[in-house]
Amino acid sequence: MSILNTIIRILVGLFFIFSGISKLFPIEPFEATLVNLGITNWFFVPFLARIIIGIEIFLGLCITFNFWLRNFIYLCTQTLLILFTIYLVLLLYFEGNDIDCGCFGNWLSLSPFSSIIKNLILITILFFIKRTYYAWGLKFLPLLFLLISFSFPFLINRVGLQNVQATPLNQKIDWSGLPATYVENKTIDFDNGNKILVFFSTSCPHCESAAYKLGTLNNKKQIKNIIVIIATKKETTLTNFIHKTSLNYPIIWMKDESFFNYSGGVLPAIYYLENGVLKKRWTGKYFNIEELSSFVDFNVAM
Repeated sequence: MSILNTIIRILVGLFFIFSGISKLFPIEPFEATLVNLGITNWFFVPFLARIIIGIEIFLGLCITFNFWLRNFIYLCTQTLLILFTIYLVLLLYFEGNDIDCGCFGNWLSLSPFSSIIKNLILITILFFIKRTYYAWGLKFLPLLFLLISFSFPFLINRVGLQNVQATPLNQKIDWSGLPATYVENKTIDFDNGNKILVFFSTSCPHCESAAYKLGTLNNKKQIKNIIVIIATKKETTLTNFIHKTSLNYPIIWMKDESFFNYSGGVLPAIYYLENGVLKKRWTGKYFNIEELSSFVDFNVAM
């Protein structure tokens, strides 16, 4: 029984470590979840997300190596599982079961109900695991685990400059060369009304990060003036990118180099137009989504 207890304990610890690391690449879906819950905003979420990941890794390391710090690690782990379970119950109630809970990032897809069962199993296993309490002489190791766990997410996936403001412009551009939308085959009139054009390339990792943010923005309201222009040679790559990032916007697919005549040399690029005139431009991964959202038009009242 002692060997079985050790094996189960190590597996539970490794499970927590994997759960934390899997959220780190990419971290944007996890950040989007925290923003959607109303826990924080886009400025602070890069820090909060990495702290939560650090907590998971720290608990996993302590459980794996049988450091319980009296009952502190046990109580923290059970509390974390209960909080995650409450979140999953709310997610199941408001969003249904046909979504990915995001518990393992993009590495493993689990429905909210499946993840609730998983958490209940972990809570039960932890209750029955035999815990050994070491003498004070070995407690420097948890301090080392703490340092590793909380520095790892910030060093491996560093937080960049957040909330970069738009560049103000007043430039008339001919948009007539842009093709019709990908699915609807609809020609968009860029010369009338306010529109936001978003330029992505499927080969650009920063574009994928920005796409997650835009997907989150459209989860709250039905946006009507954002058009996403994606550059890629293959249709399968296009559809995979749209599905992975949950982009629920009109899509324009561009397959040739003319894409860069519009987007410029830095991606992602986001343009705000008023009657065809380019008024503001955001470039790079760390655009200010709160600033961008102030230019968004919605189909329903805010």
